[in-house]
Amino acid sequence: MKILVTAFEPFGGSSRNSSLETLRSLPDTTPGGHRIVKAEIPVEYDRCGTVLREAAAYHTPDAVVCLGQAEGRSKVTPEYIAVNVKNSTSPDNGGRIYRFAPIEENAPDGIFTTLPAQEMTAKMQEAGIPAAVSFTAGTYVCNTLMYCALRIASPLSIPAGFIHLPLSSEIAAAEHKTSPVLPQDTLTQGILLCLDCLG
Repeated sequence: MKILVTAFEPFGGSSRNSSLETLRSLPDTTPGGHRIVKAEIPVEYDRCGTVLREAAAYHTPDAVVCLGQAEGRSKVTPEYIAVNVKNSTSPDNGGRIYRFAPIEENAPDGIFTTLPAQEMTAKMQEAGIPAAVSFTAGTYVCNTLMYCALRIASPLSIPAGFIHLPLSSEIAAAEHKTSPVLPQDTLTQGILLCLDCLG
């Protein structure tokens, strides 16, 4: 099985992103034998879906797993639903702010993940990794990307979804942050467990 795994560039004034560092730390093959292909996604409402679509067309994956950083969370959290809303008070990396705007006109208000979120969460918990299913990906670019991923994957009949990661302890130490953290090795292990739940 070939799995396209994506992560976001740094944003919000930080020079690092735990999702991107996790992506870069992943091997080319999971312990279960799935091939991993990778793509970096811009933190921009209007470009993230286009870049993902181009990556999916290039790699022709059997599944799409998008990663993002959720500073303030203490667990690895597979997301359960994406909502058709763009909304924030902070600009994206392109300087855009949207307030209560649809991601896509005349499209579903919400779309459930097609990843095995509960199984992924259970596998991580069994390995001692703090994990929980999340029922909100927010309304910033992470949610937009998840929504786009599900719309892209649906006609291809492949599973897709989004997993949020806490800040890594290494980034927190380097940037003098006091948010909840998990070590980078733990984040990497958690995602590999999630990927081996596919196929």
